[in-house]
Amino acid sequence: MYIVFVYFDFMQGAGGKYNGASGKYHEGLASISACLKQRGYRVSLYQITEKQTAEQYLDTFKTLYADADIVGFSSTSQAFPYVSEFANVLKKAFPDKLMICGGVHPSLMPEESLQSPGLDIVCRGEGEYSMLELCERLESGGDITSIEGLWVKHNNRVYSNPPRPPIRDLDALPFPDRDLFDYEHSVDKQMDRLVFSGSRGCPHDCTYCCNHALKKLCPGGTAYVRRKSPDRLIAEIQQAIAQYPPFTYIYFADDLLLLKKNWSAEFLEKYAASVRKPFACNCRFELINPALVDQLKKAGCWQLQLGLESGSSYIRQEVLNRHQSTEMILSAGKLIAEKQIPLLVFSMIGVPFETPAQALETVKMNALLRPTICHLTVFYPFPATELYALCQKNGLLTPRHLDSLFEGETTLQLPDFPPNKITFAYRNFQTFVSQYMTIFSFKQPWRTIFEKIVDFLWLHPRIYSVVNPAYRAAKKTFRSIRRKLSPKKK
Repeated sequence: MYIVFVYFDFMQGAGGKYNGASGKYHEGLASISACLKQRGYRVSLYQITEKQTAEQYLDTFKTLYADADIVGFSSTSQAFPYVSEFANVLKKAFPDKLMICGGVHPSLMPEESLQSPGLDIVCRGEGEYSMLELCERLESGGDITSIEGLWVKHNNRVYSNPPRPPIRDLDALPFPDRDLFDYEHSVDKQMDRLVFSGSRGCPHDCTYCCNHALKKLCPGGTAYVRRKSPDRLIAEIQQAIAQYPPFTYIYFADDLLLLKKNWSAEFLEKYAASVRKPFACNCRFELINPALVDQLKKAGCWQLQLGLESGSSYIRQEVLNRHQSTEMILSAGKLIAEKQIPLLVFSMIGVPFETPAQALETVKMNALLRPTICHLTVFYPFPATELYALCQKNGLLTPRHLDSLFEGETTLQLPDFPPNKITFAYRNFQTFVSQYMTIFSFKQPWRTIFEKIVDFLWLHPRIYSVVNPAYRAAKKTFRSIRRKLSPKKK
């Protein structure tokens, strides 16, 4: 039996494609593929990294994958319109092929997903064992309408089976199938990295994130957050290092790699002893303490990524459900800076009920944290999340669809933060962060004077658009004059 996965992977930003690369590594697909190949099934990946018409996708499919028995799509909410359109075209061309869709969107929106005429099945939750059972039943001629974790459309009826419990022992899974991906031409190769995941799930209930909704799929008493053992993860890394050409660093794509104190200490110690590669990972401000920062530094942490999301205490705690105080955040940032670990801070603007003044608090908090990278997105309302429901209840949603979080635009209609001001804030965020970083180094009263001037410009984009070009021209002229007047080195 031959399974072809189709992965729409151009949702990275305005422009809709990578810079000459063939996409990025996807742990979920790699794991499912490894399980299928372990049982002797043939698996390929059609990774779509450039926007084309559905007919153009179909031509490629006919040329390369026409002999597939099962077509498996992986989809986020932003990718699903493309999945649905292509599945419909594909189904008309190959009516006998079985079409299944997994990923976050069909997991949380199974009824809507199965309304797509091209899809026969949706997989809810983790797909390794559901896909294996589907293939085995198809081969044996068994009934496929009663498989845990799958909703099956058959004879004008939908068979909605209960969720399959999450895989408890991640060490029992085979190593992910990295050969599924074209690493030599990938974004990961361009970035000179390899990507790994040491865990699944997140215990927190941020209102904008899918994790609190995915938890509800777990049968009672089933653990949603699970992790590989340190030894298993180290073995994965060592195998990949031996398999792939030299690279600069490792990126751990986990929602929260360092959640457990004892696990983190053991893993970081073994990583430092046996891997010795710079790495980047996600963490949370409340987990940062002197011991952990020391362990990260010794293990070679090249970049620590933390979610601030909003500098406004109200937005952060009451709207986003992230219970982190400003004092805690700044204290954690200070610890990281003392160890000279580069910091990436995630922030978002255009959050429901946010105002430009509250977005300015996010700018200033970034300036106080002084990250190496400010990673900014515009809030996007994902279906089945609490914040989506809140947007719906308050009439904030519009029919607009965006391919990614990085297009600098909003799909909401916020009464106090209109779309043009959100776009202004997105485009000028880093500039204002840099300005406040400079201002916060001034002594009083100059700090307060300049802070009020820049506050005014942030809150009045039209005035800023007039003042900024003149300021840039004056700054350029000043630098030119200073260079001319500077004594020349002999």
